[in-house]
Amino acid sequence: MTAELLPDPIAPTHDPARPASPTFLTRRNLLITAALLVFGGLSAIIFNSALVADDTDEPAATAEAPHELRGIHYNPPRLAPALHGVDHNAKAFSLKRQPHPLAMVFFGYVSCLDVCPTNLKKFEKIEENLGEDADQVQFLFVTIDPEKETPEELRAYLGHYKGEIVGLTAREGQDLQPTYDAWGVVRRRVELEKPIAGRDYKWDHSGQIYLVMDGQRIAVSYPYGTSVEAMTEDVRALLKDPSLGERMPEVGEVRDVSIEAGSYTRAAQQNPTLPSYLRVNVGDAIRWKNDDYMYHFVGDISLAPGQSALQKFDEPGDFYFGCTAVPQEVIRIRVFE
Repeated sequence: MTAELLPDPIAPTHDPARPASPTFLTRRNLLITAALLVFGGLSAIIFNSALVADDTDEPAATAEAPHELRGIHYNPPRLAPALHGVDHNAKAFSLKRQPHPLAMVFFGYVSCLDVCPTNLKKFEKIEENLGEDADQVQFLFVTIDPEKETPEELRAYLGHYKGEIVGLTAREGQDLQPTYDAWGVVRRRVELEKPIAGRDYKWDHSGQIYLVMDGQRIAVSYPYGTSVEAMTEDVRALLKDPSLGERMPEVGEVRDVSIEAGSYTRAAQQNPTLPSYLRVNVGDAIRWKNDDYMYHFVGDISLAPGQSALQKFDEPGDFYFGCTAVPQEVIRIRVFE
């Protein structure tokens, strides 16, 4: 990346020797960093308001029929466990910190020959069907074989599919079994007499896809075999639901990112309000500002309390920065051509 620091009225010093760390920030404290995934929840019927009649004698317009979500509904909703690890770029990832209003989550493994490639092709087709709305949905593939499947292997595997699908595996020393249990994922290792794809075992596992609203609740889970058309219609309907919350901003809309006062505290770092993902166009600049009482770094940009700096992006791609305000995470910036 060839990011360029531009003059700023109160530009800070620049310390290139300081190593980068991880996390994000946004002008309006960006998107719903919520994420209570709820493993239960939601009757999943979206109601459209009826038009109210005016003072004339004309009858009120009839409301559209409510859309009923397909699959298995969860009602009442329950708080969901965390879903975190490292993504296919070997960067720290937490679903609750993603700003997408919707997420589609599937658990599988790379050498699977049936369920996994079928569901991932469905992800691919749903993205295609959604068109411009696809960037409002996070598509996530979580490995059930984290001891074997590294970020590099996930990246190579997911590279065979179109669109953006994030792969997730365990951090070093992390046990994902509690996550599988909490999500209700079934997996059973089966030893093989003859290796398949270089492995002498396979996994028998559940194949449902979870549709997660605003990082807080699972609206529905789709049994294996649910059609692409049914899931696409559900996603479109939910994106129109005003209760869903705030949609992701347009590319380049967020230019000012502030580190809030108190961000240095442990409590703030464990439950940060800073965004984790920003999108800009080539030629755009982001203004970083430190409103905290402590000195902070964003990548190798050093910010004393009250200072700010502009950073310009002159080439497309995905870039990752550390931020001392949230040391356990990574700030991802996608730069579009």
